[in-house]
Amino acid sequence: MYKYILLTATMALFSCSNSEKAIPDFNFETVEGASISSNDLKGKATILVVWATWCGDCIREIPELNELAKKYENNENVDFVAFSDEDVQTINNSLEKYPFNFKQVPNSKSFSDQIKSGLVKHFPQVMVLNKALVPVFEVTENKEPIFDVLDKHIQDIIR
Repeated sequence: MYKYILLTATMALFSCSNSEKAIPDFNFETVEGASISSNDLKGKATILVVWATWCGDCIREIPELNELAKKYENNENVDFVAFSDEDVQTINNSLEKYPFNFKQVPNSKSFSDQIKSGLVKHFPQVMVLNKALVPVFEVTENKEPIFDVLDKHIQDIIR
């Protein structure tokens, strides 16, 4: 119980975003070739992850993030997107070994660089975006389970 309280307090400390600015506009293709843009996410609660296939902490978080995505898979008011500056083949090779059930956006270096300058500190970076695409929670290099914290933020947004 103490560990959970400490985790919650730590996340609350880091969850305050540095600004009330929305993420930069974007327009990319997913690894499946589907178009995805920031406009597609407006009006939804969005979990946005910036990750890399070589990042051990990123790989470690995948099962928990998949569990959260599964909970909301039939809810059109919630979306899950993962950005990587790696190419399609590199991501697909990783997904064969470590399935990651988010919309996967490859080759997103320009977007990743933009958000790194103000939002992303390290890999992995997990953000909860409100309906206006403003980060309301973010966590970096987390070593503790985050399902409950992310789930609470999603619930607060979609109510």
